[in-house]
Amino acid sequence: MLSSPSFYVITGASGAGKSTLVAALSELGYSTVQEAALAILREQQECNGSILPWVDRTAFFEAVLARNISNHQAARTQKTPVFFDRGIPECLAWLQLSGQTLELRHRAAVATHRYASTVFVAEPWAEIYVQDAERQAGFERATRSYEPTVAAYREAGYKTCLLPKVSVKERVAFILERVETGA
Repeated sequence: MLSSPSFYVITGASGAGKSTLVAALSELGYSTVQEAALAILREQQECNGSILPWVDRTAFFEAVLARNISNHQAARTQKTPVFFDRGIPECLAWLQLSGQTLELRHRAAVATHRYASTVFVAEPWAEIYVQDAERQAGFERATRSYEPTVAAYREAGYKTCLLPKVSVKERVAFILERVETGA
């Protein structure tokens, strides 16, 4: 299993500031990949589609996995480093949480589409958590997937680096320092 040393994942709890952090990195000129699940959710809502987690969880998470694979492949043409808002390993955790049995193709996706060996993790953070049209679950329910999400990366051979609960600017500096030093 070879890693893609310039592909960095920012993962963790729902509503913990991942997308805001990725947007800040993008504003600084870094290549970024937006969260696949959120993109699919918005697309399906716009066209009254049926691939929504509350309509068909399995179809939704399969679509998220396929989009993450496509995003990973497309990122190979971008300038590096590339920062991903979530990644492929957690798709397997979500499928399992939905009661699905993982297939060989699911595990192969994790093995063949690698990221840098360290994944940045945003812990649940009640003070910044906001419910909205896309994030409908309360904080307690939203944090349930945190441990399985992080575990999926560890099981796939990644190290994790917890992000401090500080301002976006300080989080960006924290990440960039580690990316530049290879820590």
